[in-house]
Amino acid sequence: MATAIVTGAASGIGRATATRLAMDGWDVVGVDRDPLPAATGPAAAALTSCVADVATEAGNAAMVEAALAATGRLDGLVLNAAVSAAGAIDTEPLDDLDRMLAINLRGVVLGVRAALPALRAGSAQGVGEGGGPAIVVTASVSGLGGDPLMWAYNTAKGGVVNFVRAAAIDLGTEGIRVNAVCPGPIGGTGMTSPMELHAPDRYEELRRSVPLGRFGRPDEVAAVISFLLSADAGYVNGVMLPVDGGANAGSGLFQPGSRAAVNEAGA
Repeated sequence: MATAIVTGAASGIGRATATRLAMDGWDVVGVDRDPLPAATGPAAAALTSCVADVATEAGNAAMVEAALAATGRLDGLVLNAAVSAAGAIDTEPLDDLDRMLAINLRGVVLGVRAALPALRAGSAQGVGEGGGPAIVVTASVSGLGGDPLMWAYNTAKGGVVNFVRAAAIDLGTEGIRVNAVCPGPIGGTGMTSPMELHAPDRYEELRRSVPLGRFGRPDEVAAVISFLLSADAGYVNGVMLPVDGGANAGSGLFQPGSRAAVNEAGA
């Protein structure tokens, strides 16, 4: 049985991904700064919890050690942990930028560096789910373009996007695939739940920006991550795959279904 690490696994997309991979037959080490909620159901036996800070080299080393201690191997790496904040370029505290760069970007680099020896061992032995060792990073549609008042988050996630491309080139020669999912608005996460509670008008505006007319679910992103780790994606490398209900398909000038868009199209 193959083994995967999932960071940010205590909630949201990370929790859904850890559960999905366990259901798909992986042994999973779920990593978070907080202890993971107790797992239930058929997947519980396949889930191991590791409390670690992915912004540190020690934390990333600890999660790899936990995987090797549990099963003696590492075949998949899902680097999902992230934080966000918003503010104007000239007034947002630079501590926000530093924190996002440390966790969202540097944490991804540290995770890949820590896992490489174990992933290389798997590549050399030809083990894994048939597609060889694989890394999936949770980037964001906010790494593919800019958003109002989210310059720091855009900067960190934009760095993630290009790091994934560079890593796919370098590590692909070793048989290790590197891809990213780029979620759009996903309900029930640390980014959207506070908005739903404290800024319902903004939450509804965001929903209307999605052509499918709804927020995504964490399990829908988890399904795409599971695919990218699997043998079915054995020739997929260096891809930024939006999981956003079509939000990234438009120009951004008009809201889906807006009268302005219809009039412009008929002009």
